[in-house]
Amino acid sequence: MADDDSRTGRTHYTSPAIRAYLDDLYLPPDPDLAYAVAELDRAGMPRIQVSATEGKILYLLVQMIRARRVVEFGTLSGYSGLWILKAMGQDGHLWTCEYNPEHARVARGVFERAGYGPQVSVFEGPGLQSLDKLAHFAPFDAVFLDADKSGYARYARWAFEHLRPGGLIIGDNTYLFGYLAGRAPDHQWNAQAIEAMRDFHAFVAAHCTAVCLPTPDGLTVGMKPY
Repeated sequence: MADDDSRTGRTHYTSPAIRAYLDDLYLPPDPDLAYAVAELDRAGMPRIQVSATEGKILYLLVQMIRARRVVEFGTLSGYSGLWILKAMGQDGHLWTCEYNPEHARVARGVFERAGYGPQVSVFEGPGLQSLDKLAHFAPFDAVFLDADKSGYARYARWAFEHLRPGGLIIGDNTYLFGYLAGRAPDHQWNAQAIEAMRDFHAFVAAHCTAVCLPTPDGLTVGMKPY
């Protein structure tokens, strides 16, 4: 059940104590994931990786559709990629795109250390410039977006074209840090970026069976129809 306050977001029943209690139950320590976070800090990368809970959601989604071929836009230190790889197992493959060459180098080391090196292809440079190369490996089971937010609509259209029926488009940060609706553009997110994210939502809602999960940043999940 829910009440009007919780439905509208005026009230949240979570708390640090509740999150800590649930994390202990659902998110046992994992040395590979811990190493990916440590490498992120060691390399001075921004702490913008998905949360552990969002990583577990990725893991469950990938397992539920028995995905074996996944594309990721936005590698960082490889943290979210590890969640995907662990869900796929030893016969899966991840194609991941990272703009920053140093981040890509760190991620390769993280994947190798965890034993997934042969199962990962890391593409360096802007994700939108890798679309033609990635298309040769289609069809994919899932595409995870966690890169340049203004490109989400283009990524979603490409993903829809190159997913198998029943495949997933998953996008993180789809609240656009509070700018998606009800907040005026400013120096952080301009009108063009806001419109691009709205275009992403409109496309996914129109073409997929989809929902935006109310995680702190918004996690959109859309399934391509069979």
